[in-house]
Amino acid sequence: MNLFVFDGTALVYKAFYALPQMTNSKGLQTNAVFGLAKMLSKFLREHIKEDDSVIFVMDSKEKTFRHTLFESYKANRKPAPDEMIEQLPYVEKLVKALNIPLLKGTGYEADDVIATLAKRYSNKFDTIYVVTGDKDLLQLVGGNVRVLRFSSTGVTDLKEYDENTVVKRYGVKPYQMGDYLALVGDKSDNVPGVKGIGDKTAVKLLTSYGNLNEIYEHLDEIQKRYSNLLKDGKDSAFLSRKLVELSYDVPIELDLKPYSGPNKSDLSKLFDELEFASLKKEFKLYEDVDARKNTYSIIDSLDKLDEVLEKAKKNGKIAFDTETTSLNPIDAKLVGISLSWETESYYIPLGHAEGKNLPIGDVVSKFKEFFENSNVKVIGQNVKYDLSVMKKYGLEFKPYFDTMIAAYLLNPNERRFSLDELAMKYLGYKTITYTEIAGKNGDFSKVAVEEAGKYSAEDSDVTYRLYKKLVKKMYEYDLLNVFHDIEMPLVEVLSTMELNGVYVDTNYLKEISERYSKKLSEIEDKIYELAGGMPFNINSPKQVSEVLFKRLGLHPRKRTKSRAFSTNAKILEEMRDEHPIIPLLLEYRKYFKLKSTYLDALPKMVNPKTSRVHTSFNQTGTSTGRLSSSDPNLQNIPARNEEGREIRKAIKAQKPGWIILSADYSQIELRVLAHVSEDPALIEAFKNGIDIHIATAAKVFGVKEEEVTKEMRRVGKMVNFAVTYGVSSYGLAKRLGMSNSDAQLLIANYFQNYPKVKEYLDSTVKFAKENGYVKTLFGRRRDIPAMKSKNYNVVEEGKRMAINAPIQGSAADMIKIAMARIHEKLKKFQAMMILQVHDELVFELPKEEVKEVKNIVKENMENVIKLKVPLVVDMEEGETW
Repeated sequence: MNLFVFDGTALVYKAFYALPQMTNSKGLQTNAVFGLAKMLSKFLREHIKEDDSVIFVMDSKEKTFRHTLFESYKANRKPAPDEMIEQLPYVEKLVKALNIPLLKGTGYEADDVIATLAKRYSNKFDTIYVVTGDKDLLQLVGGNVRVLRFSSTGVTDLKEYDENTVVKRYGVKPYQMGDYLALVGDKSDNVPGVKGIGDKTAVKLLTSYGNLNEIYEHLDEIQKRYSNLLKDGKDSAFLSRKLVELSYDVPIELDLKPYSGPNKSDLSKLFDELEFASLKKEFKLYEDVDARKNTYSIIDSLDKLDEVLEKAKKNGKIAFDTETTSLNPIDAKLVGISLSWETESYYIPLGHAEGKNLPIGDVVSKFKEFFENSNVKVIGQNVKYDLSVMKKYGLEFKPYFDTMIAAYLLNPNERRFSLDELAMKYLGYKTITYTEIAGKNGDFSKVAVEEAGKYSAEDSDVTYRLYKKLVKKMYEYDLLNVFHDIEMPLVEVLSTMELNGVYVDTNYLKEISERYSKKLSEIEDKIYELAGGMPFNINSPKQVSEVLFKRLGLHPRKRTKSRAFSTNAKILEEMRDEHPIIPLLLEYRKYFKLKSTYLDALPKMVNPKTSRVHTSFNQTGTSTGRLSSSDPNLQNIPARNEEGREIRKAIKAQKPGWIILSADYSQIELRVLAHVSEDPALIEAFKNGIDIHIATAAKVFGVKEEEVTKEMRRVGKMVNFAVTYGVSSYGLAKRLGMSNSDAQLLIANYFQNYPKVKEYLDSTVKFAKENGYVKTLFGRRRDIPAMKSKNYNVVEEGKRMAINAPIQGSAADMIKIAMARIHEKLKKFQAMMILQVHDELVFELPKEEVKEVKNIVKENMENVIKLKVPLVVDMEEGETW
């Protein structure tokens, strides 16, 4: 039977500084509470046994007797950050919900309360463990008292200190720690100690004389240098000892009982408020599976399938889920299908190695007839995947609702939208995971039919229940139009694009790769020569750091988390002119990245069945509404430099007589800015077809448009985009390589010439601050919790988000709507939409369709919405992208 006493104040500080800033959707800082919850979760799970007791102790707000003794006590310590203080009420809620007694001693520190508890209960427990990061509490070690201190690196790693460990670490016994600190002082608490007495001297003195009193009794025996220091510092020494001595008689009342576990209801509510879905799983705060009313059934005959499909028609909406052999829809083979609605869920086995399977051909035929002859609405989780898989089997359906996309629209700042996460977050329900059913890299076809049925039918059931929950939330947030008019029509478009894929000329990439290898070798030799002739690993940041800052003696800028000097691209760009090795390192990195990311990687990603590369387009990958691309990311191939354009030439038409067509919105975000700001000068420039970057350059430099130079236009362009992205004058100065005052002048000139833009930006920031979110022209919403922070830098970042999100998000919405319209029109053509890169669409089509397809694309992109300025699409065609 043990007692565990948590030094709560120390734990909260540790959690706050160990984790990056975190906020929930309402803007509440949560990193300290989250980190503390993680610590306590692990601790309670791994250390607390039956009959053990737990106490959580925190400092009180009042000053203590130590401040009376020494006014400057803890004066060096920075005040607790506002971001941490605002979390303290939630810390107390957490501790209370965990059913852990929370103690504070008015006029005393947490350390004194802990010392009192250790003394009071020393005879009632086998061992008392004090959990802290504070070395002051090592004074308590002895008898049955131990200290558990966290490591310097993490929030859950602890080291146990008994008497031997204290001696080994500090050279003194635990009961001497107060005298040791009285001699050496404690900077963290501004305990002065004795000036000139360090660790080694203090240990030597205490080893010889035992305690502070005895040291001063024997000053005549001590080396003169140190005896003089001790004489001069006597008052300070004894004051310091009083400051570090613990009080063992704090008046506290406590009815101590064995720990009985958390109040699950209160803890679940708190985690919901703080949006800690992962912690709900960790604390097992989920619904009991056995309490579920839904029954999961296996469909073992075609007759039973007919009955189930008839029931589905009557319900009108079904959740639909496929089980396959691969995450890649091109390679995936169907293993099973599940359906669910209200209180019914079914699984149809199709490709299991063991157990009865229904014939795939017959099942697909029945589903094809079902989808063609009924108005059933299909609900799915990442339904694009299921649609793509079924298309391969000749079956199509129109997706009605995707729970993943719905959850994303409700909180686009989130990054995790798996079914497991959403079930926990919105239903308090823990699903059976794929790993539990099939193993880490398991093959679903080898899972027994009964087990597979439970897993898959549960997935579709949970998806249906999520639909009912999320549709209400989207109604409350006024997001149903964005969902049904923009995102859901896009699912079918992206499925088609992914299955289409892009053709890549691998021989051409191989030629460039060989050329780049030679280029890299030449740059390598030059770098080694400039580094003193000694080879090193240019791809190792650590070795590059040693070469630059030790061997070559260059001035370092900043350190990484591991305390090494940083050599990231931003730092090297700042140092470009300081040594000829820097531009070569940047050039080497550029070619190495292009070679490894595209030239060598793309050929390996060509699907042997189609001879094409099939990227995935993600609707939930960005917080602004833009699509992202992965496996591979074809949106990131550079377009503005020669090397990037060279790589783009590898993407070409696969068939003879076909070409590539590109359609790119011209300056769409600036046109959106003109529309929403209603600035007359900006609107006039676009209406008259004037180059907006030249127009802006003329205004900010105070010259005529015909006098604008190439460099002036570059600056004008940078200023335009700085405004739409909410970049500060400091950020603009860095980008343009000029002083902050010059950049401020440029922005001031911009706003003087476009005053309505300034009004719009100010009103947008004000709206975000008052309401906590911003919206696009179409109603897409993005929460800006940073605006509620008390940290200046966080608020400034929030302002940038607030300014950019409606503009970039509106542009993203526009091209998505255009894609869906174009997709419908192209169904009667051979032409294929194959890529979307932000404001650009790429098509592969036969030459004879070029004229008609160009008209369709241009008309639908330019007329997607009526703005106060014309939308313009630039089109190009050729053998390659």
